[in-house]
Amino acid sequence: MLLGCYNDVLFVLSCRVNMSSINFPNIDHENLPKWEGDLAPLECIEVIEETHNVKSFRFKSKKDAWFQFLPGQHTTLFLNINGTDVMRTYTIASSPTRPHTITITSKRMDGGIVTNWMHDNLKVGDCIDALNIGGSFSVALDKPRRKVLLMSGGSGITPMLSMTRYFVDLAIDVDIVFVYNAQTPEDLIGKYELDYYAHHQTNFDLHYVCDKADSSWQGESGFLDSKMLTRLVPDFLEREVYCCGPEAYMVNAQDLLDKGGFDMSCYHQESFDIESSTAQQNMAEPHEEPLDVPEFSGEVVEYIVTLSETGKTIPCQSNTTILDSIQKQGIGVPFACSMGMCGTCRAKMTKGTVDMDAQGGLLKSHEEEGYILTCCSHPTSDVVLDL
Repeated sequence: MLLGCYNDVLFVLSCRVNMSSINFPNIDHENLPKWEGDLAPLECIEVIEETHNVKSFRFKSKKDAWFQFLPGQHTTLFLNINGTDVMRTYTIASSPTRPHTITITSKRMDGGIVTNWMHDNLKVGDCIDALNIGGSFSVALDKPRRKVLLMSGGSGITPMLSMTRYFVDLAIDVDIVFVYNAQTPEDLIGKYELDYYAHHQTNFDLHYVCDKADSSWQGESGFLDSKMLTRLVPDFLEREVYCCGPEAYMVNAQDLLDKGGFDMSCYHQESFDIESSTAQQNMAEPHEEPLDVPEFSGEVVEYIVTLSETGKTIPCQSNTTILDSIQKQGIGVPFACSMGMCGTCRAKMTKGTVDMDAQGGLLKSHEEEGYILTCCSHPTSDVVLDL
């Protein structure tokens, strides 16, 4: 260290400091493996306070790997909470244009099992397991019009954040209108970032709509209706629409668009309710009506599903899911998305065979151990489940 003096002020001319060098990660995709769930745990590297009840958790692969996904897709976290294995599906809020991390933005919920545990316990340096990334809700899977309308309610903003970041990072020539509904101004997620895009990006028109707001709020307030939609997005008939939020929000959006003469073939929505499609919503609750199942072609055969823990036997036809048959008997079992995505309904099959259309909701190791997802499994023989 060299010191100098000027006007009786001592200052440093130069300084050599001993410190460890920075370890830069490998970003050579050609020689870097792609991240695969169940093989490379996620390490939490940052926790961000978004609002009073929303946090973002940024993860990297515990092993050197990069994430390949499409904007709007999701992954399922696999956690052990108080000795119980639980799974929860989350849309990835970050963009695939930044492939070395993924970000999950989640809202605390009353009675929430997984999300609330994450808010209270997950910290930088912790590692968790996750399933592979998947899902069919993504602008990158479609051939959308050059004018896009993003509609989100509450924490349904997460896939829209991913899509917006994707558009911006790739400088895609698209005209975007973003309508974001929240309960109050304090509930707006990612507001500073969205405001930045609205200010600096051409062809990015942003509208906040708050259900409840005081006199200081300068934006739209109340509930989205046809008059508000027409005022905010006068050319909505010319746009490709992507919508995500609570079920009631998406139903209202569909109704407004349909009655307004919109071509609903250009409407896309997240296939599960972002804010309530969780294990805590459906945990061990019998379904009042049969779950929707795909049309079945071929001969219908009836098999027997035995629940080994209780000894109960349940008839299950080959054109019916095992979960549906169990629930028809009034038996409560865990389920959530009912689409083979989240893994909540998994059960170990100790005997028999099934035709299973899992949408990424099962760990490879669990499948090897004999687990199935009852929501998307049709029996092809008599089956015994460890339930």
